[in-house]
Amino acid sequence: MRTLRCLVFAVSALASAAGASALLGACASDEEVSLAPPEVANAVPGQDAAGADADAEAGPCTADDCEYFPEACAADVLCPSGPFDPVNPAVGMDWRTRINVVRGRSASDVWIAGTVGTVAHFDGTSWTQSETGTQESLRELWLPGAGEISFRSLAKVYARGLDAGDADASVSAGGWSLREVAPTATFGGQLGPVWAAPGADSLWVATGTRFWRLELTAGGTFEGARSISSSVCGARSCGNPRSLHGLSAKTVSLWVVGELGLAMRVTDADGETPTVTSLNTQTWDGLTGVWAASDTDVWAVGGTGTIRHYTGDGLRWDVVSDVPTGEHLNAVWGTSPSDVWAVGNAGVVLHYDGIRWSRVKVAGLGARRPDLYTVWSPGAGHVWIGGYGVVLALGGKP
Repeated sequence: MRTLRCLVFAVSALASAAGASALLGACASDEEVSLAPPEVANAVPGQDAAGADADAEAGPCTADDCEYFPEACAADVLCPSGPFDPVNPAVGMDWRTRINVVRGRSASDVWIAGTVGTVAHFDGTSWTQSETGTQESLRELWLPGAGEISFRSLAKVYARGLDAGDADASVSAGGWSLREVAPTATFGGQLGPVWAAPGADSLWVATGTRFWRLELTAGGTFEGARSISSSVCGARSCGNPRSLHGLSAKTVSLWVVGELGLAMRVTDADGETPTVTSLNTQTWDGLTGVWAASDTDVWAVGGTGTIRHYTGDGLRWDVVSDVPTGEHLNAVWGTSPSDVWAVGNAGVVLHYDGIRWSRVKVAGLGARRPDLYTVWSPGAGHVWIGGYGVVLALGGKP
């Protein structure tokens, strides 16, 4: 028998002069924000976007566009490989479905979640859609040691396979149940990004200006414990993060990025007195993805092709100036310092090989150029990417 209990850590902040300018206004709102700097009007759709332009025609391609979107699949090319039919939108999952998150435990245990209650699982051979019993957008996935958990919000959490007794009384055809949780106000804001170590029974969650740790224990509900005062972190511009990533389930060093160039490092996150250090990303562009190989090798991506690299040199991130795209980048993931992936709007995929970032070709999309929102890799040579009406893998195979 397991339950979900919420443990909240009190955070003390250490703000630096070098990072202050990059954090102005970052706590202004809990709403979804544009990836672009204020003067750029091209905003990223919200999490509940229906995907109206998912199957829009891109028109005649330019020479550069055709170079990156060939017709034929190859071993070093990303190709459709999932529950969407790449040719016929009426077969498989609807192309208007947006995949918000892809995560897995291994190359043969991969999950995706998205709009209209979409969840699907890859078992190493084929994809199977899992009926969740909801039409709401599912925004995050947590894969503990056993079972699966997907979040609409902190007030609506769907779970399966946790052996939670009465908490699983209302089960969908796919084995999912809607859990009873504490009111959203107890958790201090709307659901932000989450991060969990692979297979861990604890999860880190950002909610506005607060950070929480959820633990999977006995019972079946979320129990709100204690929370920090919003003035503790909010006054130091710790709010509105867009992505989290950590380094281990124990003695966590947690990395956080967000709007207006927000970047923070939470050290000793599992301890009694964690600290928050503000970092200078040298940009006002929104940052929407972060991935850490180590405490001295961290990547962040965001609006208008922004990429930043932290190498442990004080409080300042390095500017990556040779990024081969100006599209908004939405997510980043890697397996080593020489194997890092970033995905973005208009079908853009980038790869870092330890020396430079380069564009990766995407085949089999026809005239479509879907925005891509999530990426996950279990190891070198394997990568899963999700977006509007598409799931991609190298060579079309896992």
